[in-house]
Amino acid sequence: MHPHDLSRPAALLLAGLCALTPLQEAGAQTPPSGGTGGTDGASKFPPADAFTIQYWLTDEKGKFVRPMTDKFVKQYYNKARCECGHKIGLVIRLKKGGTGYDTTQFLNSYVGTQCATAETQLAGQFRRCAQFSSELVPVYQSGITTNFHPIWLTQGVSPNSDSRLPDEAITSGSCEANVGQGGIWMCAPNMNTQNGCQADEFFIQGSQNLNTTDKAGGIAFDFTPPLLEVTDFTAQPGDGAVVLTWNTATSGDIQGFRVLCEDAETGQPVPNKTQPRPGLLDLPNGTFFYSKNTICPNGPFSTFNQGEDNPLGTTSDGDGVDTDGTDTGGLDTGGDTAGDTGADTPNTQCGNSIVEVGEECDDGENNLDTGACRGDCTRARCGDGSVQTDVEQCDDGNAVDNDGCTNACTTPTCGDGIVNGDDDCDWGARNGADDAYCSDTCKAKGCVGECTCGDGMPEGNGCDEGVALSDHSFCTTNCLFAECGDGLVFSDGDPDEIEECDDGNDVDNDGCRNDCTLPFCGDGVVQDGEECDDPMGNADDGACLTNCREPACGDGATQAGEECDDGVNNGGTSPCSEDCTLNASQGMLELDWDYVCSGHLALGSKSVRINGLENGKEYNFMLVPYDLFGNPAPLKTIVRGIPVATNDLWEQCEIDGGICGASGFCNVSDDDSNGLALFTALAALGLGGLGVANRRRNRA
Repeated sequence: MHPHDLSRPAALLLAGLCALTPLQEAGAQTPPSGGTGGTDGASKFPPADAFTIQYWLTDEKGKFVRPMTDKFVKQYYNKARCECGHKIGLVIRLKKGGTGYDTTQFLNSYVGTQCATAETQLAGQFRRCAQFSSELVPVYQSGITTNFHPIWLTQGVSPNSDSRLPDEAITSGSCEANVGQGGIWMCAPNMNTQNGCQADEFFIQGSQNLNTTDKAGGIAFDFTPPLLEVTDFTAQPGDGAVVLTWNTATSGDIQGFRVLCEDAETGQPVPNKTQPRPGLLDLPNGTFFYSKNTICPNGPFSTFNQGEDNPLGTTSDGDGVDTDGTDTGGLDTGGDTAGDTGADTPNTQCGNSIVEVGEECDDGENNLDTGACRGDCTRARCGDGSVQTDVEQCDDGNAVDNDGCTNACTTPTCGDGIVNGDDDCDWGARNGADDAYCSDTCKAKGCVGECTCGDGMPEGNGCDEGVALSDHSFCTTNCLFAECGDGLVFSDGDPDEIEECDDGNDVDNDGCRNDCTLPFCGDGVVQDGEECDDPMGNADDGACLTNCREPACGDGATQAGEECDDGVNNGGTSPCSEDCTLNASQGMLELDWDYVCSGHLALGSKSVRINGLENGKEYNFMLVPYDLFGNPAPLKTIVRGIPVATNDLWEQCEIDGGICGASGFCNVSDDDSNGLALFTALAALGLGGLGVANRRRNRA
């Protein structure tokens, strides 16, 4: 069961359910005990309970350390472990006690979710699982020992990937916002007569292991930080301390809090305040958080290849995802040379009668360019350049309407409204009408008597549509062809030729461009309200931003020379100041454990006193909520506090020049009236009850 409560958004809940559902997917069967083939005539596939599947904890290098226990299976793999590539060890073994297994049979093993569905229904949200091997039965009796990146618990293989091996395949996603369970799936591809692994041939469905007491369930993963809102984070000074307070609900997906603090001037952690750092193999247990800087401060242990999950097969390497281990900061640096190539086409087989990703149809061997499904597995359509039998009269593959084949893929005829061939004109159904310029043979009739605009008889280089004249049509009410710059918006006609605007002038920056299109940011023309417009492409890291504003501190985009930019949130308690410099050190903002200065604060805590600070020195503080898996959600708030020394009554009297009088009594002489006033004021504040009689001190 997922550790977070139902306060998560519906979309996240659905995502979790999708991930959990396949582990309970119906329809799988235990391999049959009988069959044909084999040397002894008693061919068998091993049943599910003949296999042992065991998950192991590994070290930084992926070496096996010890088998996981219940809690490690159920609450260990968080976002940071995925980002760091903390691998999962795996042993699959077929018990040797069974007899009569057909040793010529292959068994396939996979890791992921939805594996049974994705193998045969590669569409929509489903992506094929990473595949370890396809091995003969004896290989499994010897045992398969391997490890894999946690990404494969939650993500499938991109359709653009040439490989399905976990160490080589391109994933369809990243370590972001995923919750659920994943595990090992196995199938017997020759259990029935169909090629490959069908859904009912998966006899192990990701929910079998030796690690838990009930021997069931996949490995739980949670890559989503807590969503419960924390507000009103403030700091108040104390003597050698700062008191921090905040507000939050008393239930939800937060398990606890930690405080990070630093010297505001130097950005260094506060001496003697650092808490014990969690170890690599420690169970989070809801008492501390993990970040990349906690687990792999020197860079990830292992990486994965991520390409765009594009079913059409086009790939892009500009998605800002680390693909080869060189991009430890999360942004793509262009150094992806270790297998992140992608394929120009998805792994589909046009002509196999299965509609796969990238295909619109598949009629098997009957795919013909003259049929409803073409030879490239795309649906026939007018304009594809192939004449579909009994559907199209012609198809020249272009959008030109008067070149001998209309855009409706019909042979042109007089009366279709399109001037083709020997036609002088073609007014469609109005050909031959008394007020029509065009005869029923598509020849110009000419004027009878004196021509007038509106009689349907054009003269010279003009036009005349008769009663159909319109200032929004190709023939205007003054019997002239519409053109850009005539001050009339041509909007009723060919979508490729109509105008968006027409102000009748040649000024390019007055709200209507000279090509009669409306202005937009990025068109290269600086309009009212724009500070710049780069025709080569506005960018948030360029000389002109995507909103056509010149770069400036406060625009929300971090430019060269700026450490940060939170836009309108700069300053105050934001990590970014009004001059676009960080209000806190990079180490604290990256949740370096060296900056942690409090123990675990349980859910329900709303304040903590950070002691051991130096009076008069300014400190920065950050509050970090986290969930059961140790996913942090640091507040986007940095508060500052300065501890202040607090003196008792008599110490303050001496600091102020002995105004309280000799021997600890108030001096009530005329010269000491101020002392009496101070004492009276302090007494009124409740400080008079400090035990005056018991705390007399005689002066020398």
